[in-house]
Order: sequence, then structure tokens, then C-alpha cells
Amino acid sequence: MTVWAPLCVLFAILLYALSSPMNYSETGFLFFYPLYSDYTIQCLYTTGTWMWVYTITWLMHYAANKKFNDTAYKYICGSALYAYLSHYLWIILVAVFVIRPYKIDFLPAIFIEVFLTNFAIISTYSVLNFFYELAVPPKS
Repeated sequence: MTVWAPLCVLFAILLYALSSPMNYSETGFLFFYPLYSDYTIQCLYTTGTWMWVYTITWLMHYAANKKFNDTAYKYICGSALYAYLSHYLWIILVAVFVIRPYKIDFLPAIFIEVFLTNFAIISTYSVLNFFYELAVPPKS
């Protein structure tokens, strides 16, 4: 730890506050990216998104990029891109077929949404990976 650590934490909190707009005005609709119609808020939101993606990428590179278990490493690291590409499909399907019809309140809906979405991602990735390894066997 250095003397700069508290200042770095304060700077990170400031950047987080600037890059996370929490307004309810001038927002777009569900499929409107980046969700805000005001140009300044769009810039802050997208800059903050990329800032956090960059930071998390480097943190995970240093902290979590070690192979500790072959099977876990294959599924956790291998499914990352598939999860990124398919997560919104599963979020919408769970919301439309589970959360809305049963009128589930917000707090239980968050937990149901997270767990069912992750379950759908992992299970469909496992099936797709199984068929892929049948067609293209892994090298030994």
C-alpha cells in the first residue's frame, strides 16, 4: 500500500459517480442504446461502460487467469463469449415467461432472473460444447 491508495479509491468513486447516470428523464426505450437520449449523458454512460470493462479485464487478467481446474476453466472461460452474446435473449425470455405472467415483485424477480439466466446460459453452452467436441475432438 502506498500513500496514493486512498486517493485512487476516491478517484475511482468519482469516476463511478460520473459514469453511472441515475436519472429518469431523457431515457430511451428498451432497445435504445445507450439508453439515454441526452448526448452528454450518453457520452458519460458509454465512457464509464468502457472504463469499467477495461478495468475489470485487467483485474481478471492478473487475479483470475490461472488454470486451477481443467473442467471449471473450460466452462467458465469458454462460456464467457457465449454468455456475452446470448445473455439478453435469456433475460428477456425469463422476464416474459416467468416474471411478468406471475407478477413477481422486484426483489424476488432479480434473484430469479439472475439464477435462471445463468442456468440457461451454462446449460445451453454445455449442450453446444458437447456437440462441438463431437464434431471437432479436442487435441491431446
